[in-house]
Amino acid sequence: MRRLIVFGCCLIGLMLAMLLPLRSAWAAAKVVPGSGNESLAQAVEALSNSDSTQYALFVAYPGENRAVYSYHSTQMRSASMIKVFILGTAMEKIRDGKLSLYQNLILHSYDKVGGAGVLAGYASGTEFTLDTIMRLMITESDNTATNMMIDLLGMDEINAYIKRQGYKDTILQRKMMDSQAVAAGRENYTSVNDLGDFFVKLYHRNCVSPELDDVMLGYLEGQTDTECFPAALPGVMICHKTGELYGLYDDGGIVYQPGRHFIIVGMTENYSSRGRAIAILRQMAIAAANH
Repeated sequence: MRRLIVFGCCLIGLMLAMLLPLRSAWAAAKVVPGSGNESLAQAVEALSNSDSTQYALFVAYPGENRAVYSYHSTQMRSASMIKVFILGTAMEKIRDGKLSLYQNLILHSYDKVGGAGVLAGYASGTEFTLDTIMRLMITESDNTATNMMIDLLGMDEINAYIKRQGYKDTILQRKMMDSQAVAAGRENYTSVNDLGDFFVKLYHRNCVSPELDDVMLGYLEGQTDTECFPAALPGVMICHKTGELYGLYDDGGIVYQPGRHFIIVGMTENYSSRGRAIAILRQMAIAAANH
């Protein structure tokens, strides 16, 4: 009899252990009844479940009495999405008089890295305003410009800004294109919730200051990667940032859809294919626009 009881307890424990991950996944995705997001949740979950890619999504409707929708927000590799937090750090220092938009920075040969951007093609010794460097970091996702900003601000200072602003899943641990850091396990991370919170603050002009928030919005409006959300919502003004590494593609920002503005951030990891991931994110953006 004792053996049967022990066996039964072990069996129940095993079943609970198997169910816990499922329960956690359900809890991360469940929508509170009456939140206004029920139909959006159904559409997003159907799209996510149609593919093996890991998707995370944040949607907020600032003009509506409606809860924020967050789907599977977790800490994920940030790719170039980390650059908005670097931008926020710099803008705080400009607001506080420690930096100026129009101070000059010198491009050195050791600053130059590959990947996205145009700055590495300029001659060493060329001077650029801080405004130009930050604009390139966002509009072109310029990696050389980003590394110059990290050197100017300091990695510790950027992470202090991130912590001070309450972004719980975000950390900067390496420069752009630093393969040695990646091999050593130092990666940059963020989440759709942290990015969504950043863009919500920016939408309400309480990220840094109304004037400097407008400058940031101007950079984000000039984003040259229009493959994802802008392709899904043609003709709509979108102030956004994209990010891409092997196995992931992200897009996020503010959609100024006539009659209905909304903030949306989509992140992916371990995608089944790049094209498929972008196609699903586009459909999620359309669902957010219509539900």
